[in-house]
Amino acid sequence: MKRIAFFVEGQTEQIFVTHLLTEVLGKNNLSIISKHIVGGTNVPKRELIKKISIPRQARYMALIYDCGSDNRVKSVILENLQSLKDSGYEAIVGLRDLYPLPLEELPQLKKGLDFLPRELRKYTHTPYKILVAVREVETWFLAETHHYSRVNYRLTGPFIKRRLNFSPFEIDATTRAHPAEDLNNIYRLVGKSYTKKRWQVEKLM
Repeated sequence: MKRIAFFVEGQTEQIFVTHLLTEVLGKNNLSIISKHIVGGTNVPKRELIKKISIPRQARYMALIYDCGSDNRVKSVILENLQSLKDSGYEAIVGLRDLYPLPLEELPQLKKGLDFLPRELRKYTHTPYKILVAVREVETWFLAETHHYSRVNYRLTGPFIKRRLNFSPFEIDATTRAHPAEDLNNIYRLVGKSYTKKRWQVEKLM
């Protein structure tokens, strides 16, 4: 069984990766272990298992780890690097947002995320990469224009543009400073809101 680990900054990204892998690899081919961190700072940090799905004929195993914030993604990967290698994981992928950093800091952020301390470089034969979602993961949701009609039939390009002076159907979503706020403003046009609650993110997928 091929094993890959994903470390993401929050619940929204964990749901996104779960759905993406299920669509690409197939539900019956994929075992998923979802974990998240609770505590830290003044409270002891603990790992909790959210969900385990293990089909009989699974060919792939994916660990999807909610690190709790963007600045924890790399540190949690480094904390788990040896145990993941020992457990047979063949690749490690991190996913975090660029927001709230400005776009011009993206190259420096990528450089810092790719750096490994000397004592951990012996694990570099296990592929390790942290991907940065420009702005926020909601950038992808904002750009996925097919979902607006599912939220409400009135959310067409012209309708949104008349009221908000931009249309997600016409713009490059990566140019928007705060896509989560844009989504919320769009939904509010029809009396709804974007809140990042699990049920709402699941519905977006």
